[in-house]
Amino acid sequence: MKDFGTWFSEQGGAESQEVDGSVWLKCLGCGKKETVDIKAYLNGDTGWYVDDDVEPDETYEGVCGGSQFCTP
Repeated sequence: MKDFGTWFSEQGGAESQEVDGSVWLKCLGCGKKETVDIKAYLNGDTGWYVDDDVEPDETYEGVCGGSQFCTP
């Protein structure tokens, strides 16, 4: 069975950028703080949503979407 990120990428919903690095994210909803791999963020594997375009080694505030990755 394919994971969600693989399926999402095949649907054309993910950007085709090859970006290495990670970003530090803070959830405005529950306060969760996490370092996330940019590739995982871009293909939808993390459950995070940020309004801005993410750049490596930056800090962003967003929401973790209440996914299974959210642990308030």
